[in-house]
Amino acid sequence: MPKTILIVEDHDDVRRALQDWLAVEFPRCRVIGAACGEEAIALSRIESPCLVVMDVRLPGMTGIETTRHIKTILPSTQIVMLTIQTGDAYRADAKAAGASAYVTKQTMHAELVPTLSALLANAAPDDQKEVRHDFHPGTIPS
Repeated sequence: MPKTILIVEDHDDVRRALQDWLAVEFPRCRVIGAACGEEAIALSRIESPCLVVMDVRLPGMTGIETTRHIKTILPSTQIVMLTIQTGDAYRADAKAAGASAYVTKQTMHAELVPTLSALLANAAPDDQKEVRHDFHPGTIPS
């Protein structure tokens, strides 16, 4: 079963462009997309992605909040924040939420593929992931 990469980006054109680009760069992976945090969490439960590329600013639930939820239900999933936000506070919040890497959209053409390649090399196959089905957004996990 191929590894799955989930792109979480609210701008449809950007999300589709990222999906197309990463599908070419990582032909052995399935590349899927979500437009918001809630959709990303629902897809994560079903698809168990090994890697998530997450925008920080999303409608409703932020990318930081979504990262925290996905890491709770899929602890081994690697999350890369991809954003225009360059501030240290965003980086610190992303790291605290469980993000593995932080790439700005300004540098993504040089940094995103090498970052994803390094994380994918260490990722467990999707069929070996343990999903916590007892966790639901808005609840505090036990």
